[in-house]
Parts: sequence; structure tokens; C-alpha cells
Amino acid sequence: MDNFDLDWSQKQKLPDGRYVEEAELNKNNSELFWSVWREEKIALKKSGYAVSKSDDDVWIVKRYSDDLDILEKSQAVDSDKNYPVPAGLDYYGYQKAGIEYCLDKDNILIGDEMGLGKTVQAIGVINVNKPKNVLIVSPASLKLNWKKELETWLVDQRDVQVIMSGKDSLNEKQDIVIINYDILQKYQDLLDKKWSLVIMDEVHYLKNPDAQRTKAALSLQADKKIMLTGTPIPNRPIEIQAVAGYLDNKSFGHRFGFGKRYAGLHKKRVTRTKEVWDWSGASNLDELQRRLRQSFMIRRKKDEVLKDLPAKVKQIIELPYELYKKEIKAEYSAFEDYNKKNTNLNVDPYSLEAEQFSSKVDFISMSSERRATAEKKVKAVAEHLESFNEPVVVMAHHRDVIAQLEAELIKQDKKVVVLTGEKNQVERNEAVEAFQNGQADVFIGSIKAAGVGLTLTKASKMVFAELDWVPSDIAQAEDRIHRIGQESSVLIQYIVVEGSLDAVFAQKIVDKTKVAAKALDNVVVEKKIELPELVKENKELNKVIEKAKAKAKANQIAESLSLEKVELLQKFMKFLSSRCDGALAQDGVGFNGVDKDFGASLARQNSWSMAQQKIAYKMLKKYKRQIEELDDEGYNILYN
Repeated sequence: MDNFDLDWSQKQKLPDGRYVEEAELNKNNSELFWSVWREEKIALKKSGYAVSKSDDDVWIVKRYSDDLDILEKSQAVDSDKNYPVPAGLDYYGYQKAGIEYCLDKDNILIGDEMGLGKTVQAIGVINVNKPKNVLIVSPASLKLNWKKELETWLVDQRDVQVIMSGKDSLNEKQDIVIINYDILQKYQDLLDKKWSLVIMDEVHYLKNPDAQRTKAALSLQADKKIMLTGTPIPNRPIEIQAVAGYLDNKSFGHRFGFGKRYAGLHKKRVTRTKEVWDWSGASNLDELQRRLRQSFMIRRKKDEVLKDLPAKVKQIIELPYELYKKEIKAEYSAFEDYNKKNTNLNVDPYSLEAEQFSSKVDFISMSSERRATAEKKVKAVAEHLESFNEPVVVMAHHRDVIAQLEAELIKQDKKVVVLTGEKNQVERNEAVEAFQNGQADVFIGSIKAAGVGLTLTKASKMVFAELDWVPSDIAQAEDRIHRIGQESSVLIQYIVVEGSLDAVFAQKIVDKTKVAAKALDNVVVEKKIELPELVKENKELNKVIEKAKAKAKANQIAESLSLEKVELLQKFMKFLSSRCDGALAQDGVGFNGVDKDFGASLARQNSWSMAQQKIAYKMLKKYKRQIEELDDEGYNILYN
């Protein structure tokens, strides 16, 4: 029984990259298997076992296993392959490995950490596959960046059109079209067309399946899809479901099922009579990561591929509370009012993790109070920056704060460029180029508008004049200076007021361990436990197994009883029943007291079930002397 008599089918490849084998449960193996399953269901499920009924009402055991080769490729940091590249340029080894992974699949998520050249890898696929037509969808701020990268890295001459606004006309001769998410739905011709290749950048923008831009983007049809983001899971696992379902609908397309398995989905009570579904949790993250990687995701971290990339050093600079007492009291007063209006939350910011902080503490409801604090901080931030004699990037949230900072720094005779959401594409591009070319001392950007897609490696220092309360937005902004091309150690400073909510949040993001990393980084391959291995060291379970084996053996005996043997059993049962005196011990006359009633019951029946045959066979063996007196040859036929 070492293999529990399970006859496994040949391994089959699943759409999500895993393998599965199947075996039917039958009369010979079911008792033993169910005995083990009842005792060790959790361990078996963790090791990839599952049980279900077939359409024919037969129990099927399934054994799932990971494709270790694909898992390895999804983390590969080098490749010996050579791919087309313009003269004078070359791909990093991990970028070649990324291109190799993409060429093997139709649907791909390049989830490399920010700054590792995901754009270059996607263009590398274009250079190899030479798709007839390509649609590139990105945030508005990155459209010109994509055009520049295409001009740099494409090996063939391609016609490229950038759709700058919803009023632009499509040029049907263009074989590469670049458009931003917000205007995509205005171009029905793009949505209806079947593309050779669709590339979507910064796809964490598509975390809300109900948003119009998400619906439009995820309706696009293509022979091959490549999606890019440095933060596949911005805060919680459910945020990747919409994109995952688009890339592999069979495995990840059921949002509720995804939520139950990977987002800890459960109902929570918000009032005495009202319950709502809570999608904010995280569960089975190691499994989620393995399934994402086997299905469509390749992801490498900076410390895995660029050993010489400088580390980020984070520093909190606190301004004295006494100078901002009025503003901080107003912030907490607004926060308490928010808590009172939302009594089901009762948020204590000091007890929250960074991701919980961003989801529980309401940024918008406190915007005016936080803006007042940030505006009062402007002069202190400017004074701090005055001592910088090298290029620096400053990040803020409110436009008024950015404008005041610009004015204060100009007073210091610093050359300043600004990038906010109000700037058009040309102005944004000019601001980045001026800073990177050394024409400006300070780059001031809004966290939202300047926090993605830009390269600002002229600076090795970044100062946050104020914070956004979404950890992934802060991480994105930081990596504008911590990316390929950076040759110095990077210093990130958060300027906050002592005791403020910003100070609480800054400490959270300095100390935090992100939930997302569990589902994205440091792959954990579960050790598979085979059934025999599972029971080997478990003494209690071995007792159960021995009983199950004995039962299975008895079943086999009952199945093997011929009509002649069943008739002998019935003959002996009637004989003993007729002699029974009801004694409590075996006294040589009929049944003992324990067997009397049951034996008499069987003796009265003309036909027995399989189970009754088995019981009779076991019970009559101990009455050997009496039976041999009646028919010793018959006893030998039964038991010898």
C-alpha cells in the first residue's frame, strides 16, 4: 500500500503553468485514502492534493505540482541568448532573460522593480517578433517617453503615432500607436481592432475593475499582450485581480473566487443590521506568487540584477511641534470628526501598518488641514534645501505648496523646474530634459504627476515636502532617482512635523514590510509531501492506517468469497444460532453472549450484503471446534 493503490494519470499541463495528475478512488483504495484525508487534510491540500467528484459520480484525487523550470525562468537574471539591438546598444543580461520569458508566452506581465528597464524589454520583443501592428497604452505623462524609447531601441523603421488628445485623428498607416488610458475609450476603432501586440504600461492604474479606463483597456484584443508595472500589487492582493483575469481568465478571472483564496475575503459588520464584503485582506501569498509566475509574470528585484546599484537610505527630518501646534491640532480634530462620522472604523493610526494606514485614514476629508500644515512648512523646507549644493528632486502633493516652494527657491537664486498635472506633454518633457541636462538645480514635482515613468538620475537626493498616504505612490516617486543610470548612493528625506499624522506615516513606510513583497518576491516553493511520507512519522495516524488496511483487506476477502463459501457461511450461522444458549463466554455451545443477537439476525436472512458476508466470515472463524464437528471439510474450504 505504499502508493495507496492510486493509479496516477500522466501529468497534464494547466493554463496557469502548473501540472496535474488524477487518480480514481475505488473499493480497494478509498478506505485508506479517506482515513488519511480526514487526519491530514490541511497538509495534503498544502502539498497540492485535491478531491472532487467527476460527472460520473466517481471520486477523483488530483495532485498538483509546480513547473520549477518556469519558476526559475520568471526569476532569471541572465541569458545566453542574443537578440536584435541597434548598433552601440545592448541589453543587460536580465533584460535578455526577460525577453526570452516573453517570447515563450502570449500573455505576459513584466513586474520588475521600478527602474530596471521594462520598456526596453517590451521593445526587445517587438525587435524579435516584428508584429504587424502595435498599440501602446500608458499614462498621459509617459507617451512621449515611449516615443523616445522606441526611436532609441527599435532596430527597424516603424511609423509611430502619438495620440495627444481625444480630438486627434487616427492615421491608419501608422503601425505603432501610442495613447493614454484616459482617452482610449473615445477611440472605438482601436478598441474594436485585433492587434498583433498590445503593450500596457503602469497597469496598476487598472486595479479598479469598475473604472471606465479599466473596462476600456481590458477589452482590447491582441495576439500577444505585454503589461508592465513595477508595483503589480500596490497595496493588497485584490488589486492585481483585474489584470490577472485579463491575462489568464480561466485561472484568475473569477473575482469572488480570487478574493476568497488570496484576499481573505469575508463579511464584516458595519452596523447592527448591515454586513459588507471586506476585500482588503491577504492570504496564501506564496501560492499566489507561484501561480502568477507560472502563468504570466516575470519579476526581478534591483538587488538581484544590479548588485552595484546604490542602496536607498531613508531619513525622517522632524520639525518642532511647537511651531505648528495650531495646524497639527486642526489635523487631529478633523481626523476625530472623520472617525465619529465613520463609527465602524474607529481608526488608531499608530496601530496600523503602512498599507492599512493608506486604506483607513481618509486623505481627502483632511485635505484642507494638511494643506495648511504643508504651506506653513514651506519656508522650513526651503531653508533645508538652501544648503544643497547639488541637484535635488523635491516631491509634494498640493499645487499651492509647489508654487510657494518654487517662489522661495527662486529667491535663493536656484534654477527650478516644475512638473505638475497641469503641464502638457511637451512642458513635462522639457522639464525632465532641463533637469537631466544640468540646466536646473531643483526639480519640483507632484507625487501623482511626476511619480511614475520619469528618470531623474541627475539627482541622488530626494526630499518629500509633504506625503501622499499611499505607500506604492511614495515608492514609485522615490524610484525616479533610484534606477538605471544612478551612480551614487541615494538619500530619501521626509520632512514632517513632530507628532503629525505625516510623521506617523513616514515612520510606517521606513519600517514597513510590504504585504506585496510576499506575493511578488523571494519565491517559496512548497515541499511536496507524498502520502506515504506523510504517515511515516505519525504514530496516531499509523494506527488509523492499520485499521483502514485491515478493513480494506476484509473488503477484499468479502469480494473474493465464492457462492459456495457464502452458502457454507449461512449454513454454519444457522447451525450455531440453533444451538445458542446465551452464555457470556465461549463455552462450546452455540454463540457467546456478545454474538448471540447479531448471529441470530444473520441466520434468519436468506441473502447477505457484501458487508454482512465480511462480518460473518470474521465472526465464525472463532467457532472452529463446533463447526469442524459439523463439517470440518467445509471449515477448511473457508479458512485454509
